[in-house]
Amino acid sequence: MTDLFSSKMKLGIFLVLLATTGFAGKTILTKLAYREGLDPLTLLTLRMIMAGFFFLATLTFNLARGHWVFKLTLKQMALIVILGIGGYYISSYLDFLGLYYIDANLGRMILFLYPTMVVAINAIITKTKIHNATKISLIVCYLGLFLMMIPNLGSPQKNFFIGFVYIFLSALTYAFYLVGVDRYFRDHAINFFVSLIFGAASLAIFTHFFLTRPLVTLFQPFNVYVLIFVMASVSTVIPIYALSYGLALIGASRAATLSMVGPAFTLFMGFYILDEKIVPIQILGAVLMIFGVSRIK
Repeated sequence: MTDLFSSKMKLGIFLVLLATTGFAGKTILTKLAYREGLDPLTLLTLRMIMAGFFFLATLTFNLARGHWVFKLTLKQMALIVILGIGGYYISSYLDFLGLYYIDANLGRMILFLYPTMVVAINAIITKTKIHNATKISLIVCYLGLFLMMIPNLGSPQKNFFIGFVYIFLSALTYAFYLVGVDRYFRDHAINFFVSLIFGAASLAIFTHFFLTRPLVTLFQPFNVYVLIFVMASVSTVIPIYALSYGLALIGASRAATLSMVGPAFTLFMGFYILDEKIVPIQILGAVLMIFGVSRIK
């Protein structure tokens, strides 16, 4: 009980909740950007360009002050590339692709499954058994997801299941990213490594864009740049650093549990901003998912 209410734990909880809320807002901003005619890769590229200025400024400032100066081992460099490309880049791109096909509410709820995947991955890595109570929580989560999907099963959107698979895989790769950061960089200068991981992901995204899109695609109306700037700052940079600090303070599993705030925020914003319809069975499914995740230990 003392540990739960320590200053360190309170700060960690606050940072994770801040990150979760910011990431949830990204879903709404993404759907608004699609209404302006952007495609997933162009949106992701512009987001990374704007967010990159923040990360570069942070990295330069700390290096200039003598912070984070130490040699990287070959293992650390390999992990940075793996987590940047195999984790952050692929997860972000799949998420943006999926949201192109399905509603923000359902997309966020599918992504919300990542805490269940974190638990499973940690159990496999540490070779420990998952407690029966946690197994029940996992079943409740996936039952809730099924209820969320029911109204869409007969949907005329032929690409609905494509969107579902994209975001499910996004959740899986994001779970690997979280476990990797927690396992290998938790006791180091976390923001330094997060900046490098982001840099590796950005290079992968820029390469993808320039190989498949004309440069003129980056030129957009001013209101689109404002929208993406908000996404880059409030829903990318701040949440990434907040989550990284939060992970270092309270660990990946506990941080994943706190993420239940995100879907509730997305449901509310999706209804009032995007005019997305929510039927009672989806509300029940969302409640089951949030309850299930909240009971994961």
